[in-house]
Amino acid sequence: MSPLLRFSQLRNNIWSTCPSRLLMQHAGLSSGQNVGPRSYGKRHFTTGVQGTDSLHGTGPGSCISGIQPFRFQQQTSEHDQSATILIFDTETTGYFHKNNRIVEFALRDLSGGKNSTLETLINPERDVPKFLSAVNNITTALVCRPDVPRFGDVLPLLLAYVRSRQTPGKPVIWVAHNAKTFDAPFLAQEFDRCSAQMPEDWLFVDSLRLARKLPKLPKSDENIHLLNLGALSKRYGISVEKPAHRAMQDVTMLCQVFQRIAFDLKLTSEGLVNEAIKATDFSKVPK
Repeated sequence: MSPLLRFSQLRNNIWSTCPSRLLMQHAGLSSGQNVGPRSYGKRHFTTGVQGTDSLHGTGPGSCISGIQPFRFQQQTSEHDQSATILIFDTETTGYFHKNNRIVEFALRDLSGGKNSTLETLINPERDVPKFLSAVNNITTALVCRPDVPRFGDVLPLLLAYVRSRQTPGKPVIWVAHNAKTFDAPFLAQEFDRCSAQMPEDWLFVDSLRLARKLPKLPKSDENIHLLNLGALSKRYGISVEKPAHRAMQDVTMLCQVFQRIAFDLKLTSEGLVNEAIKATDFSKVPK
């Protein structure tokens, strides 16, 4: 499937789920407004929603790729499960640096339900190093094309999508493996390039930091004690779908790993929020 068709399907899928006028309001944009680098002034977005606007829900079809809708093992109140948990991953042109860009983005809402995933290639407007292309098969020729959306093109859809999944009055918790030093700073940097600011009610949890709290295992296997996604999948007996190092494959793997970690650590919603880093903190990360 071509990148243009994939992005068009993504856009049409989100727009068909909710009236376009409502989604543009969700994203903090006026009708017809373009979002892209150098195209508009600094904006402060919010993802607070009204109760009737939420598309959050579960039901038949909630289980995708063997992933069950997530529920905390322990709840401190009847509203403990209310925060939206999004597992996400980015593929980039290199380590975090002002000259590097996102080339692929994917997320999955752990509550399940219809339209619980979002993924797209992103035009980085720069070359992709060959040594990275050898790992994830994302080449310069694949993404640096006029039919592949830039991050500025994806931004209003992303904001609208997250808004549509958010529980009224609750934060959105974004979970990525190494979120603190990689995925979240990259996301914040892309927002900044679009003269936008990540919503203040977005919180980020680094599953790598959570994994460091797991009980130590006997080193019967030389790699079982490692904390990368592959090793954690092996620890929990989770089959790894090849190829790895693509955004949605890594999201699918982390969804399963995160649920096992949350169970082992007996995490509650409140405990997860306590582990989180505010979106505003990433605006302070040196670039």
